[in-house]
Amino acid sequence: MPVITSIKLQKKKAWVNLFLDGKFAFSLPAEKVVELGLKENQELSAEQIRNLIKENEFALVFDRVLHFLSFRPRSEKEVLDYLRKKGIGEETQKLVINKLKKLEFLNDKQFASWLLEKRSFDQPRGKHQLKTELLRKGIDKEIVDYLLTQRTEKQELTLAQKLIMKKLPRLANLPPEEKRKKLYSFLINRGFEWEIVKEAVDKLLEK
Repeated sequence: MPVITSIKLQKKKAWVNLFLDGKFAFSLPAEKVVELGLKENQELSAEQIRNLIKENEFALVFDRVLHFLSFRPRSEKEVLDYLRKKGIGEETQKLVINKLKKLEFLNDKQFASWLLEKRSFDQPRGKHQLKTELLRKGIDKEIVDYLLTQRTEKQELTLAQKLIMKKLPRLANLPPEEKRKKLYSFLINRGFEWEIVKEAVDKLLEK
């Protein structure tokens, strides 16, 4: 049976290179080597080697997913889409998703809450558009509906007025009625309900 002749720590990350019978075989996370109790002069069966190669493949994929998650929170669908795009098989996809959930790196409800808060600051929009975006990202409809019911009319009105204030300077030279129509259309396209749109526009234009 092949023998582990050397286990060498890589320079740039907490991974090690394993050599079998004097030749490089594959790499593994250092913690996995410790967990499995691998050591030099240890004999490995063909089945053990196959399992270690699978561990190597999974660890490499998981590392890439962690990098993908490092830029911003992601929904489960976004991670699955990323894995499919990279050509990762369904079995590995499930293992990755399960591990991310176990480590609490993946939680669609938390992701949806984060996205709603983020949109309130950088890209204000109404409930209709937010619902579309969240559903497109694979968030369960029950979660979406629940979170959106937490948004009060006052919050919606404040966001709509915030958008209008940014838009108004570009419409300064238009006649009042044309300005009103453009603002109505602008807010409706941003996903706000008609009642909110009318109240927000009318209040600001009456000042």
